[in-house]
Amino acid sequence: MNAGSLIRLSSLLSYPHGQLVRRPDDCGPISDFFDEIESVEPSGLEELYTTTFDLNPVATLEVGWHLWGEQYERGRFLADLRGLQAEHGIPNDVELPDHLTVLLPTLAAAGTPELRAQCAKAIEKILQPLEEHGNPYRHLLRAAMEAAQ
Repeated sequence: MNAGSLIRLSSLLSYPHGQLVRRPDDCGPISDFFDEIESVEPSGLEELYTTTFDLNPVATLEVGWHLWGEQYERGRFLADLRGLQAEHGIPNDVELPDHLTVLLPTLAAAGTPELRAQCAKAIEKILQPLEEHGNPYRHLLRAAMEAAQ
């Protein structure tokens, strides 16, 4: 997956402010996501996002949480990511550095095999409950999994 696709995926995994717009070049899992949400009103999509990722700790988009919880290793991971993101000019003024919407652009700029493996492991944990419940966001997490591998 190229850098532009990772940025696109990152924006789709961010809180939906208004109507999400399908692009002609959206394909695969991203297209599947749009197929499932085409009849959902923007307010319904905002509610779905909040209940999926913000109110459900098993699906939080904070990768480090899935890997280490609140252990020291997560703090080290956050500090390392913040430095890496600053080094590559990856903007982040809202989320923690391990939030998937910040990590996807980080993978595009500096995705080491170790970082990709860590992301894939966490995304697998996030994806499982979404798959079980048929949540439309599962498609975007599948695309993120592909990008991490």
